[in-house]
Amino acid sequence: MTAKRLYSLDALRGVGALAIVVWHWQHFYAIGGTWAAGWSRTAEPFYPFLKPLYEEGWVAVDLFFAVSGFVFFWLYLEPVARREIGAGTFARQRFSRLYPLYLATLLAAAAMQLVFFRHTGSWFIFDANDWGHFVRSFFLVQQWLPPDELQSFNGPDWAVSIEVLLYILFFVAVRFGLRGVKGALALALAGAIFFFWDGQIGRGVMGFFFGGVTYYAVRRLSSHANAKVIARCAMAAALAAWAIAIVEVYLGPIQSLFAHAPAPLAKFFAGHEYPIFLMGFIFVVSPLTLAALALHEEVFGGAWARLTFLGDISYSTYLIHFPMQLALALIALRLGWTPANFQTGYAMAGFYVVLIFLGWLAYTRFERPLLALIRGSTRKPSLSPVQ
Repeated sequence: MTAKRLYSLDALRGVGALAIVVWHWQHFYAIGGTWAAGWSRTAEPFYPFLKPLYEEGWVAVDLFFAVSGFVFFWLYLEPVARREIGAGTFARQRFSRLYPLYLATLLAAAAMQLVFFRHTGSWFIFDANDWGHFVRSFFLVQQWLPPDELQSFNGPDWAVSIEVLLYILFFVAVRFGLRGVKGALALALAGAIFFFWDGQIGRGVMGFFFGGVTYYAVRRLSSHANAKVIARCAMAAALAAWAIAIVEVYLGPIQSLFAHAPAPLAKFFAGHEYPIFLMGFIFVVSPLTLAALALHEEVFGGAWARLTFLGDISYSTYLIHFPMQLALALIALRLGWTPANFQTGYAMAGFYVVLIFLGWLAYTRFERPLLALIRGSTRKPSLSPVQ
């Protein structure tokens, strides 16, 4: 692979970050401190068109893990294996990229959570807001030391904590000889087993290291004599996978099929619907999507660079969107707004406009300058979400 940055995967990450907002729109039903009686997703803005995101949009986080795995194997596998990047440099790069904005949003969310609690006697959405969780959040280990699936303060930052763990696992595994598709596949399958003990860590390990498997596949296929045909087939397969997933959300043919299967099979599916769906997404839909985009960009080039903006702001929009919701909940308490005020298309459109503006502002005026300062650079770099 010859590109210095895969703009298509950056754009995918940006779209995923914005999709998470739709999944979290339900939070506005709890702006009074408790969930509104009889709340329904079907009353949320544009529900008929956005139903897949309202119902299953949480899997966008698993796309993040997959993109991170693909990009880390692509950018860092060889330098880390050859010891061109040491542990200190690797840690400084990861710290400078993730921590400044993470800390700022953690402190902002913690402060607003305290204000919200004083007004309502309840926390907004995420309840594990004690000192122990704050200390662990401060050190970015809240989801894995010890394993804890509770979310606190700025709840969506659980994925950042898992990302840090994945970076450590990646570095250690590579230094101990992780090379080739078999090693990445073994770790991804180990994540699938670990999932049944700790779901969030398991999701991260599965997605990240199967993203590595996808990288190896793309690296090999992009230099194949029939690379253009393969790239087109990969795109068709990815579109078909997404079409099946979307049709399933709207019509449920697969669920209906299993419901009418022999009793033992129907019972097994009913009891394991969540892991079956999740692993189908992680091991089928997600890698097909990554492979299709990466192959298309490698083989055909195109205008993917025009979507750089989506990738640039993906980290900031992901971390900022929940503090924005918290701020709006506090304003709602002050002005007497109800959940109905947020269940309009105008409210959602306005939220996205402000979020994207704040994401751009955070990226250009906060993330890049602090990254340059920490890394000792004299210029403000243009960076992808994982650089």
